[in-house]
Amino acid sequence: MNLTKSLAVAGGVTGGVIGAVLLAGIITNEEFDTGGGGGIPQTLRLNSIPVRLGGYGLERRRGEGAIAILSISLKVTGDENKSHVCRMAPRLVATVTRDVAARFAEMEDLDAARRSTLPEHLRHRFNQTLEGAPVDSVMIDRVESGEIPPRGTCG
Repeated sequence: MNLTKSLAVAGGVTGGVIGAVLLAGIITNEEFDTGGGGGIPQTLRLNSIPVRLGGYGLERRRGEGAIAILSISLKVTGDENKSHVCRMAPRLVATVTRDVAARFAEMEDLDAARRSTLPEHLRHRFNQTLEGAPVDSVMIDRVESGEIPPRGTCG
C-alpha cells in the first residue's frame, strides 16, 4: 500500500512540474536557444568555374596554361547565411578565379592541393570576402574533360 501511495505522489508531482513548464512556455511563447548555430547545415554548389592555370598575362609563364573546370560546394548553416552566400556568389567565383589561377600553374599541383590545403584556404578567403564566417567548409571537385559540369544551386 505504501508503494502505491509513493508512486501516486511521485506521478502527481512529476505531472505538476511538467504542466508548469509547459504552461510557462505557452505564456511566454519564446523559443529556447539550443546553441545549434542558427539552423540546419546546407550544402550549396556554385556554378562551375573555369580557371586558367598560371593566370593571364602578356608573358608566357611556366606550365601549359591549361584550363581547369572546378565545381565548388560550400556548407553553410542557416537560411540567412544561405541567402547571403547566394547573393555574393559572383564575388566568390572571382575569388576562386584570382586565387587559384595565381597559385597553380600545373594540373598536378592543383589536384594535390585540392585534396589537402586548398579547401581550407578558400574557406578562409570566402569568409573574408563575405565579411563574416558563414561558410563552414568547402569541397572542391575538378570536372574532367568531356564531363558535363554540375549546375549551381544558387539561382
